[in-house]
Amino acid sequence: MKLSAYLLSAVCAVSVFSYSGLAAHRIDSDQTGPASKSDQITKLRLEGSAAVYNLDYSKAHELFLQMTRTDPNNPAGYVYLANNLWLETLNRSRRLSTSLYSSSSFFTQTAEPDVTDRNRDREFEGYIKQALAICADLLQKNPNDTEALYYRASALGLSAGYKATVGRSFTRAISDANKSIQLQKEVLKLDPAYYDAYLSVGLYEYVIDSLPFAWRVLARLAGLRGSKERGIQELETVVQQGKYASDDARVVLIGIYGREKRPERALELLVALADKYPQNYLIGIERARMLYLTGRHEEAASAFGAMLNNSRVSSEATDLVCYQWGETLFGAGDYAGALTRYKQVIDWRSSEAGLVSLAHLHSGQALDLSGKRAEALAEYKTVLARDNIFDSHDLARQYTKAPYTGKEDR
Repeated sequence: MKLSAYLLSAVCAVSVFSYSGLAAHRIDSDQTGPASKSDQITKLRLEGSAAVYNLDYSKAHELFLQMTRTDPNNPAGYVYLANNLWLETLNRSRRLSTSLYSSSSFFTQTAEPDVTDRNRDREFEGYIKQALAICADLLQKNPNDTEALYYRASALGLSAGYKATVGRSFTRAISDANKSIQLQKEVLKLDPAYYDAYLSVGLYEYVIDSLPFAWRVLARLAGLRGSKERGIQELETVVQQGKYASDDARVVLIGIYGREKRPERALELLVALADKYPQNYLIGIERARMLYLTGRHEEAASAFGAMLNNSRVSSEATDLVCYQWGETLFGAGDYAGALTRYKQVIDWRSSEAGLVSLAHLHSGQALDLSGKRAEALAEYKTVLARDNIFDSHDLARQYTKAPYTGKEDR
């Protein structure tokens, strides 16, 4: 994985892992009347964020659109519209999962670019441009306007995240990512109690200190400093003291604690989110994965099974639940169980095409590890006959030449 991809993941993960994404603060607009403009904006923002967390993107879109109509000169509504469109796009393509961004496969730049929906791209870019234009006007009037700086940073962070996760164009994204982090640091210099800004900064601190040793040395030579402990502490501070970003910080920490082999703390955070947003099956998937990591395999299997027995989840996301169940079993060394779940992904008629390709690829790997080489080769050939997803074609070619052993991922 390239150094830029590691750094970029700090910004990507903030909104990818945080299903509502962004914090909203005070609105210094007209405060008069029975229901002030500020009150209306706050109400719309909270209702919209709850809709996003419950995966109701259509409702969220309407609420955030109302924000722009209520106060056209406030950047918040446009930033939330962009965030909502991005997360909906990721969920449609099954890219709204913490495990995806911990894999170097996602960050591998191949010669075959990802195909994107140009209409969605233009809509997203329009929201970002509108937000940045409003922020520029506000900052021209007052360069120390923390709200304008915060939303400018948020817009740039979203731009970086969209380019990286939807189009997987890391070179284009890294500039926006770095600008976003620097602006969040400016916000904190002006107002150290602006705790929501620590969401980006804390994760950035963690990622810098998580780089492989050689790249960490290069980062320090470039003036980049980080600390895992400080980053986690800053994110926990957002959980406790953030104005609107406490849930976002919880989701970010779930990914971090999973990586740091602290699944019990991740489960505590997941329980709080699941109670608050019962419609969000993504939280349920993460909870089931963490149960496996704590060795509670029967409870985890029951949690995955319960999601498939839920009519809404089974109709909308059977492929995602089965794929993540398969990945969890694969990681635990249960290759037969993983193959069963991957086959469900392949067989479900509404499965997302990219997820089907990955299911074939990982089925080949599981078969190789089970000593079933002929069957594994058939899976790799199927991958090569389908559209490329991430570096699936490169890996399939590699494993047709030599069996997958598992050492390749270390």
